[in-house]
Amino acid sequence: MEIVGRQDEQRALQQYFESESPEFVAVYGRRRTGKTFPDFIT
Repeated sequence: MEIVGRQDEQRALQQYFESESPEFVAVYGRRRTGKTFPDFIT
């Protein structure tokens, strides 16, 4: 699945994911839009 746009958001989430300290990120939005499994974070 390719995500179109949202490069800034993807970059921010990747930084949180790679952080050495614990992070809390709330992902919210419309229902049924793929918030449960953000597969672009590797």
